[in-house]
This record gives sequence, C-alpha cells and structure tokens, in this order.
Amino acid sequence: MSTPRETSSYKDTAGKMADAVSYLCRVAAEEGFECIILDLLEIREKLEIIAAEADEPKKSA
Repeated sequence: MSTPRETSSYKDTAGKMADAVSYLCRVAAEEGFECIILDLLEIREKLEIIAAEADEPKKSA
C-alpha cells in the first residue's frame, strides 16, 4: 500500500513525464518527425491518466 508521499511523488513523476512528452511533441513537429507525433500524444495521454488516478482514493475490496 502506498503512503501519501509515495502517491504524491508518483503523481508528480507522471505529470512531469507528460510535460516532457509534450515538449517532445513540439520538437517533433518543428523538426518534421510527424510520423511519431500521434504515438507521443498517446503516451502523454496515458501519463496524464496515471497522474489523475494517483489522486483518486483506492477502493477497498
């Protein structure tokens, strides 16, 4: 089970990674690497979902 600090760190890391991928998308567009932009956007979306899920309380089974 994660502690609040671990969850916060996990969320922050996923958010920072999503920001980094956004930057890579801009660079790819500027440099003509259009063939990978959709893949990068998909990765960014997954990272944003991970960051958002880290905010949600875990449900007990």
